[in-house]
Amino acid sequence: ITSIDSSIRRFIHSFIIFFLLYSIMIKGNSIYKKVSRHVVLLTLLFQTAIWSTYALTTGQPHSTVQTLTKDNVDEALNDPANGLWLLKFYAPWCGHCKKLAPTLDKMAPYLAGKLAIGKIDCTSISGKPLCESQKVRGYPTLKIYRDGDFFDYTGKRDADSMITFAEQMSLPAVKLVNSKMEFEQSVLSTGSSSSSGGGRADVAFLLYDSKAKKNKKDTVGAVENAKELVVEQYLSSTTATQVFGQVARKFQDRAHFGMLHPEKKEELEKFGLSIKSKEPLIAKIEKDELEPLVYSGKLNTLDLMDFVRDNNAALVTRLEHSNFRKLASMGRPLFLGISFGSDSQSLVLEELRNYAKNGKDKNKYRFAILDGMQWGQFLKQFSIEQQSENSAHQYLVLDTTKRIFYQNENVTNLQEYLQGIENGIIPMREQSTQANTNNGPLEKVHSFFVKHMPYLLVLLFIIVAGIVVFILNDNEDEIRYRKLLEAQSERAKKVQEQRKQKPIKED
Repeated sequence: ITSIDSSIRRFIHSFIIFFLLYSIMIKGNSIYKKVSRHVVLLTLLFQTAIWSTYALTTGQPHSTVQTLTKDNVDEALNDPANGLWLLKFYAPWCGHCKKLAPTLDKMAPYLAGKLAIGKIDCTSISGKPLCESQKVRGYPTLKIYRDGDFFDYTGKRDADSMITFAEQMSLPAVKLVNSKMEFEQSVLSTGSSSSSGGGRADVAFLLYDSKAKKNKKDTVGAVENAKELVVEQYLSSTTATQVFGQVARKFQDRAHFGMLHPEKKEELEKFGLSIKSKEPLIAKIEKDELEPLVYSGKLNTLDLMDFVRDNNAALVTRLEHSNFRKLASMGRPLFLGISFGSDSQSLVLEELRNYAKNGKDKNKYRFAILDGMQWGQFLKQFSIEQQSENSAHQYLVLDTTKRIFYQNENVTNLQEYLQGIENGIIPMREQSTQANTNNGPLEKVHSFFVKHMPYLLVLLFIIVAGIVVFILNDNEDEIRYRKLLEAQSERAKKVQEQRKQKPIKED
C-alpha cells in the first residue's frame, strides 16, 4: 500500500466523520450543538495525532524507532536508505516488551545507516495483519528483514549483542582467509550471527575454488575496507563463488561463511579435506576438530541453501537460551541429553556424538546436550525434577512444533531409549500450556481493552457522550420544572391578593 493511497483514504475518512458530526451540530438542538462542537474538535485532534504518529520519512537512514503499520510497511521496508531492519512485534501490556523498548531507543541513533529498527503493535487494527502474516505467537518477537526475506532474530537481546550483530551484518557475508588458523579465528570464533547469540560459532561453511580470481570490473567501489573489497572481487569471478556469496548473504544473520584463498590449496589438508580436480569444494566445518561434511549437491543457489539450512548446527549442540529457538525450528524433534554435573556431561556428549554419526535414526533428530542444573525450571514441565549434582543423566525427546515429548527417567541407555519410543514403552505425552501467572486482574483488563481497540474506545465515547447529554437534558428539565413551580406560586399569590382586595357586599 503506497503512502499516497493511505493518505487519500485517511483524508476521505476524516472528511466523512467531520461532515456527519457537523450535520448533527447544525440540525440538533442547543444541547447537541454544544456536545457536537467538542466531538468535532476532539475527532480532528485525534486524527492529527494519528497522522503524526504514523508519519514515515524515507530516503534517509532512521535514527529513531519507527512505528510500522499495514499502511506504511511496504514503503519502509523497500526504502534503499534502510536495507536492513530489526522488527519488534509487541503488545502494549507486555512487560518484556516494555523492558526492551529503552534498549532499542538507545540503539537506534547509534546504528543509523546500518540497521533500522521498527515496531509493530500486534493489538492494533493497523498492526495485527502484519503480526498474523508473520505468525507471531509471543511477545516480543524480533525478526530481521533484508532483501525481501524475514528471519527470526534468536540472539541475545542486550544492546551489546544486538549492536555487534548489526555491525557484522553491514559487512560482506563471506570472509577471505589464508589458513585454517585464520578461518578458526575470524569465522568460527565470530559469534556475531543471531543464532550464535554473541558467542563462539559451532559451525561454518568453507569454499575453495582454484579458478576464483579478482574481478575488478564487477566490483562496486562503495566497500571501504581493502580486504572487504578483495572478497567482493573474488565472489563475482566464478559460478561457484557467485552461488556461495548469494547463499551467504541470505543466511548471514544466522550462519558463518569463509572462502579459502585460491592460492592456498595446501591448507585444505589441515581441514581434513582433499581435492584432486579443479572443481570447487564446499564443506561444513565444525569446531572441536570433527570430520568436515562435504557438499555433494548441484551447484545452484536453491540446493546449496537447503544444505546450509539443514546443516547449520553442530552434530551435538550445547543448548543455550540463545540457540534453543533456532534449533527447535529446524524441522526435526530435539533429542536432549541432560547432564547433572561435569562428570556425566562428557559421557553424554560422547554417546550422543557416536549415535549422531552412525546411529540408525541419526537423521530423524537434532541432538543437543544441556545442563540440568541450569535448566531446572524449564525441565519441570516435562516431569524432570531438580537433581543433585552428579546424578544419573536423563534423556528427553521434544517436538516443539507438535507440542509433544517422550520422557522416562529410568531409561538411561540411548539405544534402549529410542527403542522404547519406537515400541511404545515410552509413551508420547502432550506438553501442557501454562498460563502466565504474572498477569494480574488489572493487566488482564488492560490487555482486553487494548486488544479490542478502537471498538471499546468508540463505545466508551458513546457512553460518555450519552451521559453528558442525559445530564444536560436532566438539568434543562429541572430548570423548566422549577420555572413552572415558580410561575404557579406567583399565580396563586396574585389570586389571594385579588380576593383580599375585593369588597364584601352587604345584605
